[in-house]
Amino acid sequence: MDDYYSLFLNNILDYLNEGVYFTDLNQNILYCNSGAECITGYRLEEVVMKNYGDVMMHIALSGEQLREEQYLVEKTRKEGRVQETFMFIYHKDGHKIPVTIRTFPVYDKVGKLVGFIELITDNSRQKLGQDKVNALTQAAYIDSQTELFSKQYLEHRVQTLLAEMPESGKTFGVLYINILGFRTINDSYGVTQGDKVLKQVGQTLAAAITPPSIIGRWHGASFIVVVNDTHKSLLLLLANKLKTRLAETEFAINEEKIPVRIAVGYTLAQALDNFDYLIERVNKSSLEEREEEPPVQVAKESQEDKEPEYSFQQVKESFIHPHPDE
Repeated sequence: MDDYYSLFLNNILDYLNEGVYFTDLNQNILYCNSGAECITGYRLEEVVMKNYGDVMMHIALSGEQLREEQYLVEKTRKEGRVQETFMFIYHKDGHKIPVTIRTFPVYDKVGKLVGFIELITDNSRQKLGQDKVNALTQAAYIDSQTELFSKQYLEHRVQTLLAEMPESGKTFGVLYINILGFRTINDSYGVTQGDKVLKQVGQTLAAAITPPSIIGRWHGASFIVVVNDTHKSLLLLLANKLKTRLAETEFAINEEKIPVRIAVGYTLAQALDNFDYLIERVNKSSLEEREEEPPVQVAKESQEDKEPEYSFQQVKESFIHPHPDE
């Protein structure tokens, strides 16, 4: 009967996807199922009667290696109840695996602690699924060309602020930015070089914006800045700051300096605004300013007049990223 029961139990355990380890009080491994072999890469004959802590290296989510007294079996021994946590373990091949570990105390018929059962669930698929969700979120909310916020995220942000206005009583501002003469740059140097200039301009503007204000690419060679809790004078100051920053920055194509100027329209959100009217109003303001600007001339300079290309490496750290739940 005992042999039949053991065979029955082993068959059940081998059907589980989770890994199961039985250890004695000294944490020596007495048994592991096929699920444990699949998750860790170690077969039963490789680990039987070896110390569990020597085989299963536990790594906290922070990356810190856990000491022996921190293992769940030690907590289970001290507290006499089931323990559960999330951590990493090392596969036999050396890569880390995200897992959920549950440790159970095992008692004999008289209530004496005789060993432990450790149940290991591989979270790799769950992590992969979350990584895919994060990647899709970033793809939707980040403009791949400029690495700024996308039009979709800007719409989401403006709609959210409009919905919050009645309760918060705070208004917000929007700047609509157009690169003047961008078509001339594309025609003179090609679309690929124009795209590089577009990205450099976007990142330069982003470096001049202080969170929680955000900037994103709207379409073509235009950007939108959303400024929280502001008023007209602050918007005008920011618009002038952005113009000045662009004027002070040298953009280069094939070691040739390219002048870049922008037209900036602005508006404040009003109590009865809807999204379409707000964007239409700020776009009109930008177009009116653009009509007053002289056309951009792309001037070619001699080799003696050329100066080193400006570095924009530090800009990438200057703008914030969207949160899917925002």
